[in-house]
Amino acid sequence: MPEQSATTFSTRWKTPDKKSLATMNTSSSPYPDYKRACGWNEPSELSLKHPRLTGYQTCDAIIVGAGYTGIGIARQLAKLEPNSDIRVLEAETIGAGSPGRNSGFVLEHAFTGATPEAAGVLYRHYQATQDAMRDIGYTGAVTANSKIFKGAATDRGMRNLSALATFLEKSGQPFEWMGAERLRSMTGSSYYRAGLSLPGNSLVNPYALISNLARSLPATIKLYEQSPAVHLSQTSSGWLATTPEGSIQAPKVFLANNAFAASLGFGNAYSVKIFTYAGITPKLPADLFAALAPEGQWGLLPAHRLGSTLRTTDDGRLLIRGFYGYEREGNDSTRHYLEQSLLSRFPELSSYGLEEWWGGTTSLTANGAPLWGQLKKGLFASIGCNGVGILKGTLLGQQLANLASGQPCLNVNQLMGVPSWMPPEPIRHIGFNLVSAVERRLAGAER
Repeated sequence: MPEQSATTFSTRWKTPDKKSLATMNTSSSPYPDYKRACGWNEPSELSLKHPRLTGYQTCDAIIVGAGYTGIGIARQLAKLEPNSDIRVLEAETIGAGSPGRNSGFVLEHAFTGATPEAAGVLYRHYQATQDAMRDIGYTGAVTANSKIFKGAATDRGMRNLSALATFLEKSGQPFEWMGAERLRSMTGSSYYRAGLSLPGNSLVNPYALISNLARSLPATIKLYEQSPAVHLSQTSSGWLATTPEGSIQAPKVFLANNAFAASLGFGNAYSVKIFTYAGITPKLPADLFAALAPEGQWGLLPAHRLGSTLRTTDDGRLLIRGFYGYEREGNDSTRHYLEQSLLSRFPELSSYGLEEWWGGTTSLTANGAPLWGQLKKGLFASIGCNGVGILKGTLLGQQLANLASGQPCLNVNQLMGVPSWMPPEPIRHIGFNLVSAVERRLAGAER
């Protein structure tokens, strides 16, 4: 298992130079401002449960972001340094942001890695991470006995599945081929030609999961809600994070806010903020839902990266996720796109459509590798979850806490690679649009 100590890490990490770190858009928002409520929760559940940060305070460690990565950092840091004063700054209320807005796939499988062998190492760590998460976060959040698989509807999708099967086999990750009839018997749809069954993964209500994880943090950790870090500066004694109503200083700060770290001065040269979208049907009649899930709850991942993700929910609905928006939330045309994708697979839902749809952000890097490690003295970051953040984010957060505490940790760059540099605006936006247009055309019926 590749490991490294804090003393050797700086020699292995290709630290971005000062010019690269400064290539960022400081005018970007330090936190998301979503226009639509998320279908996973009721608005009444989003009431403030923790105080806002007010006045000037000091502590031993500041964590920016209370998502899966931030909570992973906090829990591990408290375990390693039980006497430390640890504070977590959350821009919204717990679960209102991206961690509670995703489609709820908890994936042990490592679909990417620097090598197949590296992916195998990651897979085993993701398994252990999920085992620990079950004990502290799954009550009332997990969908029991769900089945997760990849599905392909086109020739290109079939080629992608074949390549993935080869990769999984080389990396020692379990899978099983599924024919069209098997997929139809599980989903009630004849849309897909073949699939890969992926045992060990889980479906959850992401809002319930992130809420459970936050509630289970040790009492020594203080969490602030509606306290976005809007400015971060280095001082003679460490780092000062400023929020709208206060400020807090510590010798260590951890950036766990993904692409929104760019607004604080870090990561923009290596990551981009992307909006993804999900829509959910109204609760369906029992007989209709049974026809869509003849063998129980299921989740389907696309064979193409711009394809549509689908899953059933415990309360008898069907959710679809797809489409990407660059840097800002989409308009009502997004709903039409999601509905068309849903009805192409399930035309029997034409009289139901989508009851709700919403956006969420994710942070992408050009090559899928995270910006991870110590970027400056006392400044640690994990940026770029690339859309599969529940287990990956938790693991990367735990390892970042190990690094900052001088404990052995995974060699993340060896396992996942180092992020590629991205050009500045407007070249970046133009390039994203061109690549997206090509990929959407190639995705075809996988969308």
